[in-house]
Amino acid sequence: GWKTYPLTKLDNSEEGLKMTESLKEFGCDCRFVTNNEDGGTTLLTIQHGLDENGDKQTRVMHGSPGGSRFPRRRFLRERDQAPAFIKSLDFVPDVFFFDDPAAGHRFIAKELRAKGSLVFFEPEKTDEKARLKSINVSDVVKFSEENIPDVSFTDDFNDKLFIQTLGAKGLRFNLKGQGWVNLPPVENDNVADWDGAGDWTTSAFLNALAEADALSIKRLTADVVKDALEKAQVMASKSVSFMGSKGMIGK
Repeated sequence: GWKTYPLTKLDNSEEGLKMTESLKEFGCDCRFVTNNEDGGTTLLTIQHGLDENGDKQTRVMHGSPGGSRFPRRRFLRERDQAPAFIKSLDFVPDVFFFDDPAAGHRFIAKELRAKGSLVFFEPEKTDEKARLKSINVSDVVKFSEENIPDVSFTDDFNDKLFIQTLGAKGLRFNLKGQGWVNLPPVENDNVADWDGAGDWTTSAFLNALAEADALSIKRLTADVVKDALEKAQVMASKSVSFMGSKGMIGK
């Protein structure tokens, strides 16, 4: 029941065009997707394995079309393209999600948040200064213990929901500075591929908030967040039984 509008500047390589077709295939509205020479398409090679202790180990290698070992990322410029995008929008989305702290993304997040969108930021290992700037314009911030183990920065904010995933240990959340609440994991003995479990957690969590009519930081309570995250954990646990991050779609 969701309408999804990807916002991305891809190149016109075979891989970039394939990505756009894949987005369309899975039901996305691609009016804000472009494929041209000025765009960029990043390719990931992800290898899963176990270390000598039997713990999961993931190796991620970046690249771009043509065989380069370097990612090719292109974002809307803050000075002109991002403002033009906001001006062209004829609707206000319920949720704006971004995972790269680029200046253009922060501009869009700030503008849409002011218009009433719930802004969801999912940082990875990135520049701390840019990350904090992105947190400032967000409502919900979700990150993994693997990427960001130190949560002391959350003490400076009391108007947001922070979610830290803990892998096999479950996850925890901190709503508006009320303190961290731990939720145990939902176990699954039939693991095929854990890549994408975090994405399923995010999407299922947002869906649960929508069902609870709580797509606003002002409407969030600890009970609502706990219930939504527990539903998200069930979905994420189920997803690891399928190969590929999109393997469970339609199942």
